[in-house]
Amino acid sequence: MFEKVLLPTDLSEMSGKLIACVADIRNVKEVILLHIVRNGQSLVREREAVEHQQALITNPDIAVRCLIQEDSGDDIPAAILKTAEAERPSLILMGARKGRLSKILLGHDDIEVLAHSRTHVLIMRFPTQGFFSYHPRMMEASLFYRILFPLDFSRPANDALKYVGELEGVSEIILLHVIRKIETEERMNYIVREVEKRLADAREAIKADPPDIRVRMMVRYGDPTRQIEIVADEEVVSLVMMSRFGKADYIRKVPLGMTTSRVTALVKKPVLVMFTAIQLEINTRELTASEFYLAEKIWFDYHQTKSDHDHDRIFAVFIEDTLVSVARCKRHDDGYEVDGIFTWEEFRGNGYSRKALDLMMQECGSHVLYMYAVRHLVDFYASFGFVSIPEEELPLSIRERYSWAMGEIVGAGVCPMKREPDKGL
Repeated sequence: MFEKVLLPTDLSEMSGKLIACVADIRNVKEVILLHIVRNGQSLVREREAVEHQQALITNPDIAVRCLIQEDSGDDIPAAILKTAEAERPSLILMGARKGRLSKILLGHDDIEVLAHSRTHVLIMRFPTQGFFSYHPRMMEASLFYRILFPLDFSRPANDALKYVGELEGVSEIILLHVIRKIETEERMNYIVREVEKRLADAREAIKADPPDIRVRMMVRYGDPTRQIEIVADEEVVSLVMMSRFGKADYIRKVPLGMTTSRVTALVKKPVLVMFTAIQLEINTRELTASEFYLAEKIWFDYHQTKSDHDHDRIFAVFIEDTLVSVARCKRHDDGYEVDGIFTWEEFRGNGYSRKALDLMMQECGSHVLYMYAVRHLVDFYASFGFVSIPEEELPLSIRERYSWAMGEIVGAGVCPMKREPDKGL
């Protein structure tokens, strides 16, 4: 699975330990030792030191290359990522460092590589006793002997889970799902049943070789990072393996998931972070009446607007199964009003409101449509065929919404607009 390993080395004791760990990764065919020579350092001495580390890999089936790069002005993470882009390794192997008085176990360089690499990254930890570290070959079990796999059932996590069965030397896999706060006992019982069912499906989906690898399911409650840390210690796992993104992360297009970032920084075990390239599925459709509550969740931040099953048509944009943007066409006795156009703040700037309005125009464009547009969005709505009109041209039921302004619409920061029906409809 990890045939080509990129190992950045700074010639430290930690780098030597990382090189020794290569023996724990089965079927490695090539190791690339990358070393950046800084200004003022002797290129000859640095090359000799790297070649000395190269000799630590004694397996004749593993080809070892040394890449010695002179300082180009890039920071270390950028140099590592450039090399990874050129060499296309299947794994980047790095070691966590920390200060003696710090609880944070991951440095800036590791985080940057984790956040921007296009391949899997293994962050190594080494057993300690007081201030002294054991040599990695003194570990009680192999690196992949007992794996803790946190699973949030997101698409990146499910894709990463497919790799578990490809690892060699695995004796046991623990599938962990952490349930956050739940309001009622009835809701708790329902969610636990659903989680157990989905964990069972995940266990059956693991195509392990040999097939007799033990797979256990575990459900915990509370903060995911803390629970992963506790379970990793209680179960004496040899490795935590997880996706780089969780459900709440990849739909927002963040480079590194929050839980993954915290786990790699705090958990005192090696962490294998799996990169899976995800193409987001974006779907625009009309909500059914039974789904109107989803729009109300978004509208809570938009004047706490409520829906009306008898008079509303609500058009929504989903990223995967998460609703991110809505727009409503409300039928009054004397006309149709467009309002409730709102997108979660973290998803703005991606054209999702336009998608919702495009569908609304297809479905409701046969009617005359009216709206009160926020003034800085007048040009945006004009692109859909709306034009500014005097307030007196609005149907009375729509005008009543702004009766408090007593005709001072400019002071209210809105502009009355109208859209004529599409021709031919």
